[in-house]
Parts: sequence; structure tokens; C-alpha cells
Amino acid sequence: MRRAAWLAPLLAAAAVGGCGGEAGDLMAIEITGGPARERPLDIVVASDGRGSCNEGDSEMLPSDLLIEARELERELGDLAEEGANYSSGTERRRAYVVRIKAGTVRWTEGEPGLPEELPRTQLLALRLDRLLCR
Repeated sequence: MRRAAWLAPLLAAAAVGGCGGEAGDLMAIEITGGPARERPLDIVVASDGRGSCNEGDSEMLPSDLLIEARELERELGDLAEEGANYSSGTERRRAYVVRIKAGTVRWTEGEPGLPEELPRTQLLALRLDRLLCR
């Protein structure tokens, strides 16, 4: 009986400590420049399946977009760790910055020799823009 008396508060504290907490960001995509862009976009995909645009309200993402974001986060890991930069500095084309836990990747749209993950990330950003930012 005595064991159960001191064990119950410990178990209750452990249960409360394991609950809740905010979901971490899976990735953040910043888009600037380009002929039709008046303002930069900051799109955030959280690991709990929500997305937001320019610090607006978060919305649940369709599962296919969340799956694509998770796959790209994994595939971009090596590029992010090395801080890959494929930017030309031209303002006529869109510039992208992707931040994930492993690091940051920068590139300009249409640069020759981009790793295949980067145009796929651009497509994801376009789909998220249409869903979250407009």
C-alpha cells in the first residue's frame, strides 16, 4: 500500500509531462523576387500537418502535401548540412531559401544544374502558396 501511495504522484507527473507541446517546424520556405511577386512569402510546414503563410493562421494540410514536405525534408538534408547555395543574385527570377533542422539551402529559380529536389521544392511551394497565401 505504501508503495502505491508514493508511486501514484510520480506516474501522474510523468503522464502530464509527456503530453502536449508545440509541434516543431518541418520546413520553412522563403520566396522573394520574380516578376509577379510584390512581397516575400514565408511558408511554414509544421510536423503536426499544419501550414501557414506570412505568420497567418495555420491550416491543416492535405496529406499528399504533408507527405511531399516530409520526403523533401529528408532529401534536402545533405544539401542543408553543407549550406548549399545555387543563387545567381538576379532579381528577375524567384529566389528560394529553405530552412530545415539540418540547415539551409538557397537557390534561384531556373539555375542550371540544380539538384532535382530543388525544383520539386519549388512545386511544393507553389501548391502551398495557392492553398495558404491567397
